[in-house]
Amino acid sequence: MKKALIILILLSLLIPSVLATDDSEIETDALTQELDEDVAELLPEYSNTEPMDFFDSLKNMFFGAFTKANDSLKSALRLCAVLLSLLTLCAITQMSGAVQAANAIILAGSLGITVAMMGDFQSMVQLAKQTVEDMADYSACYLPIMASSTMASGGITSSTVLYSGTVLFSQLLMRLISKLLIPGVYFYIAVATAESALGSQMLSEIREFIGWLISKTLRIVMYIFIAYMTITGVISGTSDATTVKATKAAVSGMIPVVGSIVSDASESLIASASMLKSSVGVFGMLAVMGICIVPFLRVGIQYLMLKVTSAVSGTVGLEPHVKLLKHFSQAMGYLLGMCGAYVLMLLISSVCFLKVMV
Repeated sequence: MKKALIILILLSLLIPSVLATDDSEIETDALTQELDEDVAELLPEYSNTEPMDFFDSLKNMFFGAFTKANDSLKSALRLCAVLLSLLTLCAITQMSGAVQAANAIILAGSLGITVAMMGDFQSMVQLAKQTVEDMADYSACYLPIMASSTMASGGITSSTVLYSGTVLFSQLLMRLISKLLIPGVYFYIAVATAESALGSQMLSEIREFIGWLISKTLRIVMYIFIAYMTITGVISGTSDATTVKATKAAVSGMIPVVGSIVSDASESLIASASMLKSSVGVFGMLAVMGICIVPFLRVGIQYLMLKVTSAVSGTVGLEPHVKLLKHFSQAMGYLLGMCGAYVLMLLISSVCFLKVMV
């Protein structure tokens, strides 16, 4: 009798706390402990009880990230100045020199451009690869929390489908990036340099095939992932047609290679923005974006500056050298596509988790 009375008293004490528990009070220490200090500085102060404004936090995070990426702009400007000087020098040398030396000038210029580019290009490749790995590490603690939140809200089947699908496709994409696409980008640049130096049509076709393989691989993975989410019925929703059209156009233009694909899912992202009531989900999405935003800006600055440099050099530089610069900028675009595909995969999954919890 005493034992029964004690159990009843304990239950009476526990019931109010259980009834008061919601998805925003789930243990989330892992969400902050797994973050790098630089990323943590960009994020708003975390709270389990106070709601966060997603778009205001995102705006503040973007301005903070742009400040951190400011050194990349200076570095890109110096590199562009070196490249323009090199291209101009090659053009002047060819005009003033013998016709027989034209091939030697093109060869020397192509090698010079690659040598000048290689330091920054190597660092951008490693940055993109590290960013994908960091997002994968963070998703290992973030996705289980979102799955448990979904399960606690009654979406047992949905949480299983979402979690298993996201883990499967994110791991597949990460392996493809590290084992196939990153080496493919190096090979793309090597072939582009040889094509510029030798003027071989066969090398041009090989380079185009490598670029086609990289872009198609990213596209196919994203197509299958979005098809999986669509078939399972977790991507849905409607919103203001004007907002959707503007966002789809922005996403399609900002992210090379896969922008046109993921823009088709932007309707769901916009429609779900008003549903981000879970502080766990909002913070997790901001953290994922915080991990990639500075690297994305750094690679993006290099990409845009190379685009500008190749456009300006077209007025003074030799055609093979101008094309080589365009190929380097295209390689930077592939790196942006890899980072963009991975982060958007996680964001789409997060929104789907949140929609199930609402």
